Amino acid sequence: MDGLLFRSKPLFLLLLSFVMFFIKTNQVQASSQSQTETISYKTSYHNRTYEKKAIVYLPPNYNKNQKHNILYLLHGSTEVKKGRSTLYQDGNFKRTLDSLNRAGKMENTIVVFPTYYPSSKQVSSNYYNDDPLNRRFAKKELMKDLVPAVESKYKTYAKNTSDSALRKSRNHRAFGGFSMGSITTWYVFQYDLPYFKYFVPMAGDSWTVTSDGGSSAPRRTARALAKAARQHPKLKFKILAGVGSEDGTSGSMETQIRAMWCLPEFNRKNSEYYTQPGGGHDAPTMSKIVTHYGKQLFN
Repeated sequence: MDGLLFRSKPLFLLLLSFVMFFIKTNQVQASSQSQTETISYKTSYHNRTYEKKAIVYLPPNYNKNQKHNILYLLHGSTEVKKGRSTLYQDGNFKRTLDSLNRAGKMENTIVVFPTYYPSSKQVSSNYYNDDPLNRRFAKKELMKDLVPAVESKYKTYAKNTSDSALRKSRNHRAFGGFSMGSITTWYVFQYDLPYFKYFVPMAGDSWTVTSDGGSSAPRRTARALAKAARQHPKLKFKILAGVGSEDGTSGSMETQIRAMWCLPEFNRKNSEYYTQPGGGHDAPTMSKIVTHYGKQLFN
């Protein structure tokens, strides 16, 4: 009996090793794929509470116990469907972000696609009507509601969602946006610089002093942004602005950026400007701009 058990033991161990290898292999295959999830959170607007949703891209090999960089990307006017941003789908960002990961760029980065509309009732075909919502999103909802909801669920460099922890982890947090989302990005620079180091405004100027401020009041706009930077003189930042070569917003963006370069707070290293060849005012162009800047984020 003992001899039989001894002779069968190697076979048992071999079978056990095969089973463990099969399980491990399947686990690796499952975790090596990027994931797309939806997170819900609440925000208040005009004394009413709304439940909102944001799309969350989790990179390949996402590990809930490992720290991750995080990028928030905001859509443009009317780009929502069923309360969710359509930028992720319209720009085919899953493929873009997967490709960046494979190329060793923007690795270990969570990307969040929120909406600035409290509900579908606020969606307007006149994008100028969105400006108060863009400013409100940057001043109130972003740091009060969205960021705590996201970064309490997913592992980032913030130890927790206290104000102190979010400030200390700013080097690993970025905000960008397309069109009216770009207008919002400039507001985030103005109001939330202590929490974000990287900014990716795409196809949209700053409206901080007036609508279309990049073209109608470039110097005043630049001075207002410089004032925001001077309020936090020890905080380094990186503005990675971009636009398509066939996009009409390039005129206001370039004029504003050049006005900014005339001030001591900005230069061609901390405030870059890129034109995507052949690009238009559309989500696929924004995806290419993110690809262009991918290696510089969190570097």
